[in-house]
Amino acid sequence: MTVAEIVIEHLKEEDYASYLEVLVESYAQYEKEYENPEDWASYLSDIRASVGNPNAETILVAKRGDEILGGLQLFTDSGKAYGLPELNIQSTIVRLLGVHPKGRGLGVAKKLLHESFAFARNRQDQALYLHSGDIMQTAINLYLSLGFVRDESKEFYKGQKLVKSFRYEL
Repeated sequence: MTVAEIVIEHLKEEDYASYLEVLVESYAQYEKEYENPEDWASYLSDIRASVGNPNAETILVAKRGDEILGGLQLFTDSGKAYGLPELNIQSTIVRLLGVHPKGRGLGVAKKLLHESFAFARNRQDQALYLHSGDIMQTAINLYLSLGFVRDESKEFYKGQKLVKSFRYEL
């Protein structure tokens, strides 16, 4: 399969269940990083609830035919994305970028992020943001390779974990 066979589109209501399954499976690799099972259960609950979040501007999915390989959620500010207006991000924010294990290594995440750049440019944003934690080092390496830079001024803590901010200048 080539990256050209992967199409990015907006999530349709009839695909919610499939997208949720892909999202949960894409984050399952991090379960072992959580020392407290209750913290993992809470994180998984947040992931499941995110699919119906009315604050999301849109959810983009990467599809090969009818199969969803990955997706991400786009928000227009930090209040809507995290309930943290004090971060003062008034630009597009990517949340919960996930690629199913069978879709990894195919350029799915890059294609989703490039579509996000186009979305943000269309909104005339100056930058696009996303947040990640240390346990997601492979993802962070991808972001840095695409030109994201760390923005410590937009970081926050969730419990004891630092949530790092990354900015892409458009």
